[in-house]
Amino acid sequence: MRAFVKGLAWFVAGCAVFAFVSCSTQRSGLTILRASTGSGFSDCSTTYGDPSLVEGGVAKANPEWEKANLVMVRLPWRAHTAWDPKLAIRSLQVHRQAAPSLQRAMAAIWMRSGESQAEIDRLGLSSIGGGYNWRAIRSGGALSTHAYGCAVDFDPNRNALGDTSPNFALPQNRYVIEAFRTEGWRWGGVWPTPDGMHFQAP
Repeated sequence: MRAFVKGLAWFVAGCAVFAFVSCSTQRSGLTILRASTGSGFSDCSTTYGDPSLVEGGVAKANPEWEKANLVMVRLPWRAHTAWDPKLAIRSLQVHRQAAPSLQRAMAAIWMRSGESQAEIDRLGLSSIGGGYNWRAIRSGGALSTHAYGCAVDFDPNRNALGDTSPNFALPQNRYVIEAFRTEGWRWGGVWPTPDGMHFQAP
């Protein structure tokens, strides 16, 4: 738990909340060329474009890319940030190409839940861990898929990175995974290093 809190603190450092936590964190000295290709990641630049701007050998978020590609997707249910239940979230910020399938997946889950906020809370989908966030993956200097706006995180407290028994894997919760898979999204809980909170667009 301590490791997760430490990682989460790094994740939100320098971020501002606008409906959802949208990050454009500049990391001095970080040179990033491509997305990670391990654990289910792909070369996202081909599909989503390059979200980075390199100036003087230092990579940072590209504001022109952000303006052209990022959109807000309204959540069907009430939600909050995973690190502060009092901080309400109404929308997720993602790449415009990922937005339609994300909307459909969440709509399917909302319908399957009986449009029950209590069921959403039980599933952990009201606890939001991440959407668009220009940053490197935790294990190195390659860009995270979150930097492309093609990934979202739910309920990190019960689906932590490295947890081999994530909450979404429970039989009564697997319809969340199936709703995303129907739209072509991948779930990180089956990767060699499980990341059960993580759902990633194709």
